[in-house]
Amino acid sequence: MVALVVLVVAAGVVIALRLSAPGPERDTPGGAAVDPAAPPNPVETTAAAVSGCLGGDTRDAAMLIAAQESAGHTESGAVEVAAAFVRFLNQYPYPEDVDRVQQEAISSAAPTRDLVAFFDSEPDLSGGLVAESEPYWLSTVSGVYFVESAEADAVTASIGTALVRDGELSPSLKGSITVTVSWEDGRWTFVRSEGTRTTEDLFSIGTPFGGGC
Repeated sequence: MVALVVLVVAAGVVIALRLSAPGPERDTPGGAAVDPAAPPNPVETTAAAVSGCLGGDTRDAAMLIAAQESAGHTESGAVEVAAAFVRFLNQYPYPEDVDRVQQEAISSAAPTRDLVAFFDSEPDLSGGLVAESEPYWLSTVSGVYFVESAEADAVTASIGTALVRDGELSPSLKGSITVTVSWEDGRWTFVRSEGTRTTEDLFSIGTPFGGGC
């Protein structure tokens, strides 16, 4: 199976999806072969200390702000907020109240704070795996996380998710997005997201979320 790597860059914002899709095995720049039949979570789910669903099971600005307000100044709190950003940013139709997130949830150190312009450009965050105008979103159910680095006020974590379309959680289409958040004004804020790991790599080393949504 081939791992498709999609990098969408707009006004300095980078949002990356790495998804496995049916097809002949071949080299893909920045990607690697992914076996969709392999167990999605090779480690015990009881080991999870992060729910992947902080803020609730919606994917709107209210969920994201609630996750920020609930997360503690801890490594696990940072991962919860990183997962909330992944769920908020990567969906179609695009999320509402993006201006609120732009004003309240973006770090002063972010390469850009202009999320409104990013979504106004109508980016294809699915990389063509979902038909134009077809609804989809990413779920942390069966997902994993891996902390890449952690300091007192800055955490980088890779978030593994599954693609949902037609209301069904895909057993084979999975995402790998690495998110950096920083602690500012009493909450974790979004700095950047990028593609750093293949889904195969992330799901082999990641800790499963404790439930997800």
